[in-house]
Amino acid sequence: MAFQIYIPADLAFHDYINICQCAAALAPNVIIDYSNVVPAWGEMSFTADAFVEEWLGSNRLGVKALATQHMLGMPYFQSVTANEILVEWQQLASHARKVVGEDFANPMCKVSETSDGRSWMQQKFVKVDGQWRIAVIRPEVIYHTGNFKQVGRPDDP
Repeated sequence: MAFQIYIPADLAFHDYINICQCAAALAPNVIIDYSNVVPAWGEMSFTADAFVEEWLGSNRLGVKALATQHMLGMPYFQSVTANEILVEWQQLASHARKVVGEDFANPMCKVSETSDGRSWMQQKFVKVDGQWRIAVIRPEVIYHTGNFKQVGRPDDP
């Protein structure tokens, strides 16, 4: 069987641009399925505000000693309907632990530990008041370098 590429017939260019530009815009309620990243976390449901509070809070990406960068590659559209778009992205998530005693606000702050993750991420977009918003996020890790859990630990007291 030959590899088939899905080319959506009904994807308007403005919708394509909207999906690419709002890859972090959340629907009022969002499901995060981390079953393939951290199985113990499984699938979690959040309001958009609760998701932002949880993931940017002091126990996750809001750790002051943590520097992160998440980059998405080219989108691959898996399915497109008038009210739902399923997209897959390649993802690079880079994490670094800043050295205690350094000026964490300085972009040249020294780092002592790093962990990079390569993954793909599936996002389901739905229309909310005529705008595309993320309703489901489902990442799957390909591999990690370094110790992700150690690098992302809470700030030292």
